[in-house]
Amino acid sequence: MNWNNGNYNKYLLQYHLIFVCKYRKKLLRHSQISNDIKQYSYDICNKHKVNIKYMETDKEHIHYMIETKPSINLSAVVRFVVNVEIKRN
Repeated sequence: MNWNNGNYNKYLLQYHLIFVCKYRKKLLRHSQISNDIKQYSYDICNKHKVNIKYMETDKEHIHYMIETKPSINLSAVVRFVVNVEIKRN
């Protein structure tokens, strides 16, 4: 594990998030859709300075392990990932 340093602190904030498709529809079984969502997620998170440690997709849900700074609110991270992915699809 790599601890991050701030001015007067040391931190390691990792979150495991799971996003589920509405009504558990099996939308992510096609590799093209799954790959597109992964690429959009990486782009969004890089833009907002959130590091995705790993990401896996199943037929109806996506697992994220993300790492953030203490100044970034977790609800804000969830909001911008979900909003952009909904608008893209």
